[in-house]
Amino acid sequence: MLDFSLWLVALGGALLASTVTTITSIGAGMIMYGVLSLFLDLKVVIPLVAPAHLLAVALRCWLFRRHLHWRLAALFFLGVVPGIYAGAMLFDVLTEAALRRMLGVFLLAFAAYECWHGNEDRATPHVGLLPLGGVVAGALLGSIGIAGPLLVVIFLRYGLLKEDLIAMVALFFLLGNAQRTVLYWQQGFFVADRLALAVGMGVAMLVGVYVGRLVLPHISRAFFRRLVLGMLVLFGIQFLIW
Repeated sequence: MLDFSLWLVALGGALLASTVTTITSIGAGMIMYGVLSLFLDLKVVIPLVAPAHLLAVALRCWLFRRHLHWRLAALFFLGVVPGIYAGAMLFDVLTEAALRRMLGVFLLAFAAYECWHGNEDRATPHVGLLPLGGVVAGALLGSIGIAGPLLVVIFLRYGLLKEDLIAMVALFFLLGNAQRTVLYWQQGFFVADRLALAVGMGVAMLVGVYVGRLVLPHISRAFFRRLVLGMLVLFGIQFLIW
């Protein structure tokens, strides 16, 4: 039986994580992993968050469906499925610590580059590179289960901000978490108390989506970009030290 204090912390963390993610497009996984790992083993936490996050991204994807860029999404997802398989093999070769350090360095380097160049006019990368981005994102999801910061890096380069960025990241995690939830279910992970906690967190995250959606229109595009870059810096540092 799960402790009552765990329920309180889990539901509060889920609400906060979903609100932040609806505003910035990333953060749900890292926030929930950080909160729940204080009570549970990380090998329990990662599968537990998948179905809860699935409910939130499904709603987020529906609410922001008008902002989806289907051509970019189609090209990007060409690489996601093989990327997930590659990530599973990569996980057997590299340690989780090595993967986290690599991602941390990449995120900090990108944030520094963006801050240095500011709002200078830069050419948008060729859309033909999107499948490659999908492979890398899929590999991260398949290995360490965290791909949000990299998705932001990729889609920022294509000029997507605010609602557009949120919609595209939500679509990725909708498909990815659906696959992961089915896998964990087949493995018999979701016993009664875990399933109940996952559903409870999912409901709290649904509320967080609406809270974040109310806040988002009051944030300027410039502030939104700074906020996202700040999140990338924090995640980069976290990947390097944890």
